[in-house]
Amino acid sequence: MTAVDEIAPSSTASDLDALAAWASDFSLADLPGELLPTLRGCVLYGLAVGMATLRVPPAQMICRTLDLDGPPAGSSVRLLDGVASSASNAALANGVLLSGRVQGDSHACGHIGGVVIPTALAVAQHGNLSGAEMLASLVAGYETGLRIGRDHSKALSERGFRTTPVYGVFAAAAVAARGLGLDAATTRNALSVSANLAGGLREYVTAGTDESPFQAGFAARAGVSAAQLVSTGLNAAGSALHGPAGFYSAYGGAASDHGTRLAVDLGRQFEFPEVTYKPHPACVFLRGMIHGVAALRAQAGEGAVLEELEVRLCPFEAEFLGIRYAGPFSAASQTTMSAPFCAALTWATGTVGYATLREFDNPAVLELVPKVRIVADPNLGQYETHLRLELADGRTLRDVSGPGDGDYKVRWDEVVPVAWALCAEVGVPAELIEAFIEAVGRVDTARDVSEVVGAVRDMVRAAS
Repeated sequence: MTAVDEIAPSSTASDLDALAAWASDFSLADLPGELLPTLRGCVLYGLAVGMATLRVPPAQMICRTLDLDGPPAGSSVRLLDGVASSASNAALANGVLLSGRVQGDSHACGHIGGVVIPTALAVAQHGNLSGAEMLASLVAGYETGLRIGRDHSKALSERGFRTTPVYGVFAAAAVAARGLGLDAATTRNALSVSANLAGGLREYVTAGTDESPFQAGFAARAGVSAAQLVSTGLNAAGSALHGPAGFYSAYGGAASDHGTRLAVDLGRQFEFPEVTYKPHPACVFLRGMIHGVAALRAQAGEGAVLEELEVRLCPFEAEFLGIRYAGPFSAASQTTMSAPFCAALTWATGTVGYATLREFDNPAVLELVPKVRIVADPNLGQYETHLRLELADGRTLRDVSGPGDGDYKVRWDEVVPVAWALCAEVGVPAELIEAFIEAVGRVDTARDVSEVVGAVRDMVRAAS
């Protein structure tokens, strides 16, 4: 592998070249051994979320849409129906599947696993890659997308863009370039082309519509297409990120810190271990709130009557699109983002679930929604939640979650029970869940990815 010191950039203009050189040359042997279980955990969790999404309409809609082009063909498999497709179309279909439940892995840069995991599997099948090669492409994708976005995501979100598809297209292009064996210069071209394909808006939250899983799927397909396109000889702007009319300026303003850490400690420090899982199919900003309300409900005891619930979040999260929305509710894109609805649902039922988030007219929940008050507290940090609950009997209860999200990091031992629960939710027999977990657990030594794909398909058939 090329030494990181040899490709370390001296200016932002060369950062993209450095990142592309590292991504194109990365081998799984270069990954610190202690991070391999985390990487396997990302695959396990992402595919389990996809399993729990198999009956969700978007996953079925995208397969029907692709079929309109005529009989599909290729060596990459659509997980929902087993149809053999091109790598780009399989990445699209499976990206929608893994992203349709609002429960994919989470990072400040979005839910990137729902883009890179389907892309890595599709490209691996297309090129008959080993499990280790698939995982290497996955690391290249995660690191590329997360590094491009980690100092830019706040500015991007404030402009109304959605992080997952915007950074996901870069991640998918890096996955595909690594899987296709493109050299450093061609990989950089793929990333530069991706800057022209990045997109995806958050307006669906306000409108109560269902674009979000398709955004992830199309980002996956666009990334594959970008890599395939540059393999034919296209040369794209090396200044696509940092140029005066480049990505950072166009998508987030001209702040000086955008992308300055793109290649810092590249190959020595990894961003993907910061990815977290979600125990509930709701916005990641509400994870601490849901946990806290459930704890206060248990503490209050049977029959306790809620008078008021104050939810304090950091200003960015409290003012994030959809967090304060208090109805009327007609779509899951509203309820999954709404702090008042999720808090009311948790108090009424003890938890938040896929089905109950779609019970838009539950009177037990709706009568509590007006009792939830959201406060933007500048003293709080990311994912930090403070709750104050007033009861009809005069008691005041409080719950404070510490800053950070270390309790939800994607670690193998942490996500195995989560994967079990997600697969069991849709009726997968225990022996097939066990076979799936075992297949993912040894994917790094597998000759190819057929065992993992086959295990998912076995579960889909059983659940269907």
